[in-house]
Amino acid sequence: MSARAAERPPIDPIATLRGLLRAHGRAVEDFDFETHESGFQELFGGGGILAVRCRSTGEERLYATGADSAWLGAFILDLGAGHFAAFSRDVV
Repeated sequence: MSARAAERPPIDPIATLRGLLRAHGRAVEDFDFETHESGFQELFGGGGILAVRCRSTGEERLYATGADSAWLGAFILDLGAGHFAAFSRDVV
């Protein structure tokens, strides 16, 4: 780990996700967030598990947080792919 990385305070995953939801035009109130301790903390740089649930759709996703995980990128991809959006079927 570099000296610069050691100086940075850890990011708050829930505050980060709320900001991303706002930036994507989503209602933050429609989402629930829960953090859980993980027995695999050494694999993910000391993080835990973050559960994100969309109330209106019931979609729930789990992300392993920590300095060595890609949870933020995974959440952005899930959000962009529509995993938290309401299901719609095109009528032909």
